[in-house]
Amino acid sequence: MDIVDKKVEEYCISHSDCPSSLCIELGDETKENHPLGRMISGELVSSFISFMIHSHNVKNILEIGTFTGYSALSMAEQIPSEGKVYTIDKNKKINEFAQSYWSRSEHGHKIEALFGDAKEVIKDLSDKRFDLVFIDADKGSYKNYLEQSLELLSSNGLIIVDNVLWSGKVCKKEDENDDQSTKSLRDFNTYVNSLPGVRKSMIPIRDGLYLIKKA
Repeated sequence: MDIVDKKVEEYCISHSDCPSSLCIELGDETKENHPLGRMISGELVSSFISFMIHSHNVKNILEIGTFTGYSALSMAEQIPSEGKVYTIDKNKKINEFAQSYWSRSEHGHKIEALFGDAKEVIKDLSDKRFDLVFIDADKGSYKNYLEQSLELLSSNGLIIVDNVLWSGKVCKKEDENDDQSTKSLRDFNTYVNSLPGVRKSMIPIRDGLYLIKKA
């Protein structure tokens, strides 16, 4: 299910700043050759995050969920040369594909790949502060990732959580046959909505983004 009409989305993309041709090539190859290729964030999400990066003077980014490296590269393209994107994933094998593209980019040196259980890896980053955290990993752990990320935000830091609409499934009446990701995301959205001390806005870009920052 498309949240937004495909023609409307394409029109928006054609009237927005989008990632580089190399990044788009990475995305196209992912969609053509990976069975979960639809998981990449896509051009409109990348354009939106790019706008937020420049609006908030973002330099240091934490990404939870690397996949094939599309979003890490698109964000690295937008931060200054002294900035850094730390991106976490369990899958070292697929990272070889990501590295094959990052190495072709003048912005690839800004990306540092970290491997392992993100909940544990994040603990090793406790001495750092991030201007932006992008969460796009296993849905059942979103609550944990959010709680950990809030502790690592800089004074004006922002968290963006992807896939919170889950093809619109979270909007439907609860059913015992709902898949686990739908249940997890519905619970996560309810949790964020009632969480004190934060400002939040959910927007229907692609598969849904949740914008969260400390109040």
